[in-house]
Amino acid sequence: MKYFNSVSFKSVCFLTLIFMVQACDNEFSEIGTGIVGIPDFEIQNSTYPITTYNKKITSFQSNGLDENLLGYYYDPIFGSTKVDFVGQLTPKTFTPFFGDGTVLDSVVLTIPYANTADASEDTTTYDLDSLYGSEPIKLSIFKNNYYLRAFDPNADLDAPQNYYSNGTLTQGETLGVSDLEGELIYNDNNYLPNANPIELWEENEETTVFEVASTIQPSLRVLLFGGEMEDGITTPTTAEFWDELILSKEEDGVLSDASSFYEYFRGLYFKVEPKDSTPLKGSLIQLDFSSSNANVKIYYSYQQTTTADDVETTTTAQGQYEMSFLGNRISIFNNDFNTSVLQTIEDSSTDDEGDDFLYLKGGEGSMAVVELFADQEGSTEEEQLNEFREVNNGIVTVKRLINEAYLEFYVDAIQSNPDLPNRVYLYDLDNNLPMADFFLDQTVNASSSDSKFTHLVPLSTETNADGTEQKKYKIRLTEHLNNIIIDDSTNVKLGLVVSSNVGAAATKGFQNGIDIGNTIIEGIPTGTILSPKSVILHGNNSPDPTKRAKLNIYYTEPNTESSN
Repeated sequence: MKYFNSVSFKSVCFLTLIFMVQACDNEFSEIGTGIVGIPDFEIQNSTYPITTYNKKITSFQSNGLDENLLGYYYDPIFGSTKVDFVGQLTPKTFTPFFGDGTVLDSVVLTIPYANTADASEDTTTYDLDSLYGSEPIKLSIFKNNYYLRAFDPNADLDAPQNYYSNGTLTQGETLGVSDLEGELIYNDNNYLPNANPIELWEENEETTVFEVASTIQPSLRVLLFGGEMEDGITTPTTAEFWDELILSKEEDGVLSDASSFYEYFRGLYFKVEPKDSTPLKGSLIQLDFSSSNANVKIYYSYQQTTTADDVETTTTAQGQYEMSFLGNRISIFNNDFNTSVLQTIEDSSTDDEGDDFLYLKGGEGSMAVVELFADQEGSTEEEQLNEFREVNNGIVTVKRLINEAYLEFYVDAIQSNPDLPNRVYLYDLDNNLPMADFFLDQTVNASSSDSKFTHLVPLSTETNADGTEQKKYKIRLTEHLNNIIIDDSTNVKLGLVVSSNVGAAATKGFQNGIDIGNTIIEGIPTGTILSPKSVILHGNNSPDPTKRAKLNIYYTEPNTESSN
C-alpha cells in the first residue's frame, strides 16, 4: 500500500519539482511568449462543476507520530473527542550503578507542550497554539502492563507492528483496559495545560538558599513521587514501588538492554476523562513525547566514599536515572459522534450527485471527496477538458492557457462550530500524495512554521454586495489542472480534510482502506490526525446556489475575431 512517509515525501518533492520545471519549459515556452500586452489575447474565466461528498474517517495507524494529542474536546455539532496515550519508556543508560545506601528522593515526569515562543531581550513568552478548549479535565497515569511489541508476528519477517487509533492491533486483538490500567501512579482531577514557563529551583551550596537555576518551556511536569501535592492531585505509589521497580534491579538483566526493559516495565498509560461537573467542556493539548526533554527522572541519594591520605570519608551524593519515550508511542481515539451527523456522513446514496453540505472533522472524524469536471447533463468530463485542448493520436494541442485555477468552499456559519480550523488541506486520493501545487508553494511563516499560503489559502472573510460577511477557504490548483490538460494526467479523486498544520503532509494508513468506487482511500495526513476541530462547508448541491462548491478557472486564449 502506498503510505506516504517522510523519506518518500522528500524524494517526491525533489523529483516532482524537477519534472514540473521541465514541463513548464517544454510546454509553455512558446504558448506563453508575449501574451501580456498583446491585444490578440484576453483573459477570461469560467466555472466548472465538481462533485463533493462525505466519508467517515475510520481507524488509522496511530503509532510513530512525531507528536501526540492528549485530552477531551467537546464539539457541540459533532460530539466529543477523547484521546488517551500509551508509550514505552527507554532508559538513557543501561546496566546502571546506583551506589550504596540508595534512598529515593522524587520521581518527576516532564513532557513539553507544542508551543511557539516569542523571545524579547528580557523574557520569552509562549503560546500554546495547539491547545483546544479551556476547561480542566481528569488525568490519570497508570503503569501499563500491556506488552507493546515491535514486530507483527502475523506478517512478514521483521514487519513492524502497527497500532491503530481505535485501540487495536489486528482484527480481534485489542489493547485491553485491564492491562493498560495496571497500577495507578498519578491522578489530577483538575488538569488544565497553561502557557507559563517552568522554573527549576536548586539549592545554592554556599548559601543553602533555593534559587532559580533554569527555566524550561511549558510542559506537563508533575511529581509522580515526593514533595507536596496540590489539591485534587494524588500519587498512590510509594517509595517501595519505585525502589522495587527500578532501584533494586541494579544487577538484574532487565536494566541491561532496551528489549529486556520493554518486556519488564511496559511503559505508562495516560487516561483522560471529562469532569463530572462539566461533561460538555474540556481541553485537549498536543504534546511532544518524541522530544529529548520528554522523560521520567528518578532522583535519589546514595552514600559516596572517598579516600584521601588513607582516610575514608563518606558523604551523601545525588544521582538520577532518566527514561525517555523512545519506544512505541500510541494515541487511542474515542469519538462520540452526534448520531444525526454521523448518519448524514455515512449516507452514500447521494455520492453520485454530491452532497449539499460537507462535514469535516479531524482525528477519527470525517472528510470530503472532491471530483473535478463532474459529468452533468449536456457536458461530460471529456467535453469540458476538450475546451482547453485537442488530443489527436495521443498528441495534445493546447487551446487555452490556464492562468489560475482554484476551488472555493464557503463555511456554513449556521451549522458550524464557531471554533473553526484556520486551514484545510487537499490531497490526491488515488496516489495518497499532496497536490503538485503543494510542492511548488514555498511560502512559510518563520515564526510559526505554518506554510503553503498560496496553494492552501487560510480561512478568510469576504464581503458580498449587500455587506454580508462570509467565511471561505480557497485552494489553488493551477499546476494540477495543467498536468491534467497538457500532460493528459489522470483526473484523480481528491480528499478534503481539516488540518492543524498543512505542512504535516505525511500520511498514516487506514486499518482498512475506504472504498469510493474505483479508488481506495489509503490514509490521512498527520496534520488531520492532530486536529480535533470541525467545519461544515457548502457542497456542490448546497441549497444556496451562490455558495455551491465549484472549480474556477481563469485562462487565456487567442482572440480569433481580432486577429482576422
